[in-house]
Amino acid sequence: MGHAPGLICRSCGHHWPEKEFMLMCPECSTPLEVDYNLEELHQYLKRGWPQSNDATLLKQWEKLLPLAYPELIARCTLGETQTPLIPANKVGADMGLNDLKFKVEIGPTLSLKDRGSSLCSLKALELGFEAMSVASSGNNASSIAAYAARAGLPAVVFVQRDVSPAKFSKMLAYGAKVVRVDGDLSAASRLCRHMCENQGWFESGGPNPYRMTAKRLVAYEIVAQMGGKTPDAVVFPCGGCAGLVAAYSGFNELMSMGLIPKLPKLIGVQLTACDPVTQAFEQGHFEITPVEKLPSFSDALMNTNPYWGTRAIAATRDSGGLFISVKDEEVAAMLVKLSTEEGFFLEPAGAVAVAGLNKILNENRMQGLNQVICTVTGHGLNSQEKSIYKKMIPQPIPPDPAKVAEYLGI
Repeated sequence: MGHAPGLICRSCGHHWPEKEFMLMCPECSTPLEVDYNLEELHQYLKRGWPQSNDATLLKQWEKLLPLAYPELIARCTLGETQTPLIPANKVGADMGLNDLKFKVEIGPTLSLKDRGSSLCSLKALELGFEAMSVASSGNNASSIAAYAARAGLPAVVFVQRDVSPAKFSKMLAYGAKVVRVDGDLSAASRLCRHMCENQGWFESGGPNPYRMTAKRLVAYEIVAQMGGKTPDAVVFPCGGCAGLVAAYSGFNELMSMGLIPKLPKLIGVQLTACDPVTQAFEQGHFEITPVEKLPSFSDALMNTNPYWGTRAIAATRDSGGLFISVKDEEVAAMLVKLSTEEGFFLEPAGAVAVAGLNKILNENRMQGLNQVICTVTGHGLNSQEKSIYKKMIPQPIPPDPAKVAEYLGI
C-alpha cells in the first residue's frame, strides 16, 4: 500500500484496513480519512517535487496516494494532469494586488471534479466494486460518469431537479443512468446514500476518503509550482466545501512535514442565493443551518446544507481566512472581465472565487494580501444556455466590404 496503510478516524483514533472500506466511522460517525505515514511522505518529498511533464495526475503523485495497483492508472486516466498556475495580466492590478494567480482547475470533463473522480474510479476497481454512484449539482455527476465509463464500470448519478442541459448531455453521453430527483441537492444526496448502502455501489462523492485525498493534491501542486512557498491566501468557490477542506488537509500535511512555515489564509466564497456557510461564519457559528436556495443564474454551488460546511468554517478560522458571499451581478461582471481581459471562458461558478476576492478588497475586509491564488473551476460550455454572451450574438450582414466597415465602425 506504499504510503497509505488504511483508513483512520481522526476523532476517536480507530483504524481500519482498506479492505474494510467505509465512508464513516461506525463508532462516532466521523468521515474517515486515508491514514498516511507523514515521515515516509517527507522522506520522498525531500528528494524534490515530482515533475508534471506529461504524467497523469495519479502517476505524478503516485507515491503520495493510496495505490495498491498503480498499473490500473492507465485504465482509469482521461489525461488529467497537474493544473496550471497562471499569473493575471490585468485583473489583479485592477484590484490593487501585486501578484494574483489563477489555479485553473478545469480537467478533461471541463470542471474541477476530475482529481477526485480519477482516483475514485481506480479505487472502485481495486476494491472490487461493480458500479459507481454520486449525487451532484452537475459537474461531479458528469465527471464520475466519464471516469466510470473509462474504467469499464456502470455509473448511476443522482442530480437535483435544476441542472444545466449541457451537463445532462455529458452524463448521458458517457452512458450513466441519470436519476433526476424532484428536489434539491440535499434530497439527491440522501437518496444516493440510501441506494449505495443497499445496492453496494461505490459512493464517490460526499465523504469518500479517496475523493478527498486526491483533491488535497491541489495544495501540494500550489507549493511545488511556487518553488516551495505559499501565497498569502488561496480563494475557493464553495458549494459542498470539499475543495477548501481537502486543500486545508494538504497544506496541513505540508506544514506538519516542515515543508512550509505556515498555512495560507483560506477564503471560501458562496453565492448569496445559497450561502449557509457564509451565514454561519458571519454569525460566529460552526454548525450549519440549512437554507432555502434563491433563484440564481448558476446551477452549481447550490448546496443548501453542505456536507463539509462545518469543517470549512474551522479551516478558514484556523488559517486566518474567512467566508464571503457574492451576488449574481457581481459574478456576471467578473465573468466578463475574466473572459475579455484574461482569456478565461467560465461558467458562473467558475468565476465566484475571483468575484469574492474583488469584494473582499473593495470592502477592505482583509489586510496584508499581496500574493493571492484564486481557483477558477468550470468551463463556460457547462452552462451555455445561461451564458451572459448570448445577447451579444451578432446579426448576419451581407458579404460586402462596405457593410463590414459600417458594422465595425471603421
